[in-house]
Amino acid sequence: MADYYSQCVVSPKLPLADLTAAEQLILRNIFDSEVDGDELYLFAEIGRNTMIDLELPDMLAALAATGVASAATRLLSKAVAELPEGEAAAEIELDDEWIEILQEIVRRSNAHTFVTIETGFNCSKMRSDGFGGAAIVITADTVDTMSTSQFIDETLAARLGTTNRSSPPEGGISAP
Repeated sequence: MADYYSQCVVSPKLPLADLTAAEQLILRNIFDSEVDGDELYLFAEIGRNTMIDLELPDMLAALAATGVASAATRLLSKAVAELPEGEAAAEIELDDEWIEILQEIVRRSNAHTFVTIETGFNCSKMRSDGFGGAAIVITADTVDTMSTSQFIDETLAARLGTTNRSSPPEGGISAP
């Protein structure tokens, strides 16, 4: 059986002063994290968590400490509202909400005008679908992404007029 990994790093480190309690609670459960002085370093050794479990008291404390409406507070408020009576923890399935959370942090930050996420996809076995990568650049106004597959396709199209990776165009590939 093959194990697939999506290791990633978020950079630069985020000033803790730029993060609300709600954002910290969510991001520190999506990513692995380390506090370095007054900054938060986010990364994933195996992969980002797409399903997080949060305790009700932690969500309520984060909401009470966060005085601004945001993607993070909307996510936590919805989880609290939908929590069945008597349950003490919510299981929250995430799509790309974490990207919106990071973008809101960049918008408010005096220290950073962007955040990047670099991800390496790899596999414990040498499988053709088990390797690659992606990059995301988040600014206050835009989110740009590119995978290594997209880079290869665009480069082949620009240089050779094809995105067919199975065989070179007639005449072969010429080296520069």
